[in-house]
Amino acid sequence: MDATRTPPHLSMKLHQIRYLVALAECGSVRAAARTLGVTQAAVTQGLRELEEAHRLPLFQRHSSGMVLTAAGQVLLRHAQLVTGQLEQAEAEMAALRDPQAHIRLSVAVTPWIAHSLLPPVLASFRAELPQVRLELFEGLSAVALPRLREGSIDLLIGRVPTGSAAQDLHATPLFRYEAAVVARTGHPLVQARSLHELHDCDWLLNYTPSEESGIFEKLFLRHGIAVPTRRIHLVHSASLLLHLVAHSDMVSFCPWPLIETEGPHGRITPLRLQEPFEPHTAGVLQRGHGPLPFAAQRFVAHLLLQVHACQHTADPQLQRVFRSIDVLD
Repeated sequence: MDATRTPPHLSMKLHQIRYLVALAECGSVRAAARTLGVTQAAVTQGLRELEEAHRLPLFQRHSSGMVLTAAGQVLLRHAQLVTGQLEQAEAEMAALRDPQAHIRLSVAVTPWIAHSLLPPVLASFRAELPQVRLELFEGLSAVALPRLREGSIDLLIGRVPTGSAAQDLHATPLFRYEAAVVARTGHPLVQARSLHELHDCDWLLNYTPSEESGIFEKLFLRHGIAVPTRRIHLVHSASLLLHLVAHSDMVSFCPWPLIETEGPHGRITPLRLQEPFEPHTAGVLQRGHGPLPFAAQRFVAHLLLQVHACQHTADPQLQRVFRSIDVLD
């Protein structure tokens, strides 16, 4: 590819974008062609045209298939957004033609919101839009943020990332809350009053690669503690994380509202440490800044109604949760 000539006007074709997405999902031209119902020659030509148009290598070719380069990964992220929006448009047009047709809405919800607010949100949402087929995910950052960016989920109700981790996302903040270091009830260091006393503990955490430096700064470095890299383990399930903390001597760093949803079980205990931690923000996250699909808009509307209603609840667990957060206007 000649990198010196004047770049042509880029005009990516929809079929080329679909070929790129299919290749990333299938791993080979043959499998991508079979999935799309076209010839291998058509896929090969479309991918070659993409490389020539951008004058960048988008793939590494191996005997076992094709792997995207860094440039290919960047283009793939945008291609997935395009195909996801088109699928959503097709679904909404189908719903207009046939009101009984199913519409898919995929939502990731952070565990403490899922445990407290999600059941009544689902009840009222389903009553209004029974034709919508929901797909729900646990909204821990390391799993949910990549899915949101690639378009496989429509909404994330969870912690709002900061810095580079927030790139390409639009957030509507709803809550501010504190987090605390937790250990099992009866842990030998349950009376610890400083992070320095936990230097020999293993940690269970959840974060994306782009969040790692910020988490380490917030949790260790600003308190004068070297990052215990070999003692940090990533867990991508809240239930698994809490189970491991409750049945081992590992410690973790959890949102207070999650502690309040688990606290009555008596399995985990927040440590009363002297080191302060910055508060977190939770809210509604979406890709880019465009309008949400109608079903997603209504889901958010029902969530906001429940946030207002639950501030005056008589339910003891919800009262504990709402005492541990600040609701943002």
